[in-house]
Amino acid sequence: MRWPKGRSTLSSAHDLASVPPGWHLFIDANIFIYHFTQSPLTAACTAFLQRVEAGELRGSTSVVTLTEVAHRLMLLEAIRTFGLAPRTAVKHLKEHPSLVTQLTQYQRATAAIAAFNVTVVPVTPGHLPIAQQHCAQYGLLTNDALMIAVMHVLGLADLASNDPDLLRLPGLTIWQPQPERDGITNKS
Repeated sequence: MRWPKGRSTLSSAHDLASVPPGWHLFIDANIFIYHFTQSPLTAACTAFLQRVEAGELRGSTSVVTLTEVAHRLMLLEAIRTFGLAPRTAVKHLKEHPSLVTQLTQYQRATAAIAAFNVTVVPVTPGHLPIAQQHCAQYGLLTNDALMIAVMHVLGLADLASNDPDLLRLPGLTIWQPQPERDGITNKS
């Protein structure tokens, strides 16, 4: 895997709040999901997306990443709305498609991503062989490998993500959200 010049061969993790102004990052699905849900990482992800929206940072993501966000938010909404068990939510929704038609919050959330000034990159058939190579070489699952393939083609090595699996890839800089403590985000 080749990344832009000047990148070390070891991946490293840094605090998402410390991304220098002007930086261009790829944004993983979990950053959007934390923003739209309540978790200890919500404040950090919201602050990051506000920086992208304001133009202080450049953010890109892919259509596949957005479908992953929509899918996860749909499931979370169904679990919350209908009291479904997380383990069986997908099966239950497939058996009761009329429930899916009642879900709307996930649609509003994913539609709001456009307002964050994030560039949404298409995924092409050319990304698939690169992704499959990443699966074989690093043991990545398909969506993660496809995200890395898109980053590779874009020449990006900086990733906003809370996925520790990606730390095993050489040359990436992972910018991770830190949990909120006492009303402020941890900026250590």
